[in-house]
Amino acid sequence: MLGPEEVYHDLATLIRAKARKNGDRPAVRFASRSLSYRQLDAGSDAVAANLRSAGMAPGDRVAALLLNGPEFVLAWFGVAKLGAVFVPLNTALKGEILRYELADAAPKGLLVDQRLWPAYGPVRPATNAPMVWVVGGGGTDGGSAPDTRPWAELERTATLTDAPSLRGSDPAAILYTSGTTGPPKGAVIPHEKYLTTPREIGARSRLTPDSILFSALPLFHCNAQEMTALTAIEFDLTAAFDERFHATTFWETAATFRATHVSLLIAMINVLFKQPEKPTDRTHAVRTALTAGTTKAVWPEFESRFGLSILELYGMTECGCTTLMNPPDQVRVGSIGTPLGFVEADVVDDDDRPVAAGVRGELVVRPRAPSTMFLGYRNKPEQTVEAWRNLWFHTGDYVTRDADGYYYFVDRKKDVIRRRGENLAPYDVESVLNRHPAVFESVVVGVPSPLGEEDVKAFVQRKPGATATPKELFEFCVENLPFFMVPRYLEFLDEIPKTANQKAQRYLLRQRVGGEQYDREALGIVLRRP
Repeated sequence: MLGPEEVYHDLATLIRAKARKNGDRPAVRFASRSLSYRQLDAGSDAVAANLRSAGMAPGDRVAALLLNGPEFVLAWFGVAKLGAVFVPLNTALKGEILRYELADAAPKGLLVDQRLWPAYGPVRPATNAPMVWVVGGGGTDGGSAPDTRPWAELERTATLTDAPSLRGSDPAAILYTSGTTGPPKGAVIPHEKYLTTPREIGARSRLTPDSILFSALPLFHCNAQEMTALTAIEFDLTAAFDERFHATTFWETAATFRATHVSLLIAMINVLFKQPEKPTDRTHAVRTALTAGTTKAVWPEFESRFGLSILELYGMTECGCTTLMNPPDQVRVGSIGTPLGFVEADVVDDDDRPVAAGVRGELVVRPRAPSTMFLGYRNKPEQTVEAWRNLWFHTGDYVTRDADGYYYFVDRKKDVIRRRGENLAPYDVESVLNRHPAVFESVVVGVPSPLGEEDVKAFVQRKPGATATPKELFEFCVENLPFFMVPRYLEFLDEIPKTANQKAQRYLLRQRVGGEQYDREALGIVLRRP
């Protein structure tokens, strides 16, 4: 197992030290271009120097609406070296949510991919970042828009002199939550937190000197930043990225990069598992999949089919993209693992009192050292205080913990459905529905019931060519679920609405109207009560 030789406390010091040590070794790879450690250091120095020449200063916010590519990492580390605050935005945003995040962050500068200008252009007058640089300019949109500058201006060779002295407690970034349950919140991330989590992840990831970490997740998300980019850099390895997730070619792309480790979220796991089997499922070098959301039923089959081992974990933007993780030599199938070394964790009831082993409660965590979790939500002091209630950060997730200290995810606390006096987790219903051979993916939400509390509604995306009827799926649920979990309503969708992080946007589904909804009771399907 590898281990970091030195501990660094800010991103600028990390990049400089690793460039001296690793020189021309590849640091990050993309389909179109790779950067060695030396190039990453020199290139981010140039970005920092050119941003300063343009008027950016320590503490200023620099937003980025960038797809995965070398420009992203050069901007990320360049902004860090300047002592400014990087604000990477979700590349799927448009309209009011994009306007809201830009207005909330109030950046002094913005870096935008020309391909994303159609989303940014309409909100630009309402946000008006003073300086805008366009990646891939020269086209008919952002490249020729007035008052913009080309990205090449920031990559122009320049030396950063009089670099600011940084502390681990200094803000390095503002990462906006994905907004699956409401408006996004900007989590302020200090340098120390950025570097603590990857060290802990790497210590449990079965890394070797030939490891190559691969991700198809967006770099604006903490998962790709911390689990792939920074873990690779801290352990002197190579990080590889696809521009976006492609289920049909994921394993082939991993093979092209000679990846040994991949990072997957629950939707990606389910989609990959639902793909037709093919020879390339195992013709890759991946040994370990770091996953979040693997169900106990799918876990062993996924490992067997794709020829790898799963290391299941749990994390949030606020408390580390990984906060709990299975120990590499003591994995428990179905568990999200045990707390990493930088946090304490507990399970509490609604009064914040610890519950016994095996009893469901909310997961709460707190850091063991300063600046190893987020600093608070930007412009939201009340929500920051609420999240840190009674000296613990409240994750909003229901879990259980066994007698040996392993944790098990139940569901989002806000997503739990209250039906006829019973609390049920959508996750449990979805796990059953997803086992039906015609179901590609499902999402379950609570909808208002005329009898009070909620009824259960399932949104189902069928596999291409599948013809399963609502009656067939309802009957499948009756056979495989407790009576109180069987959905009352069902609606078919061509595609489940997702964030760019591949999380289902449940709040949109709760608000959805006008679709063709099927009522189990109207179809005459009787529940089987004990």
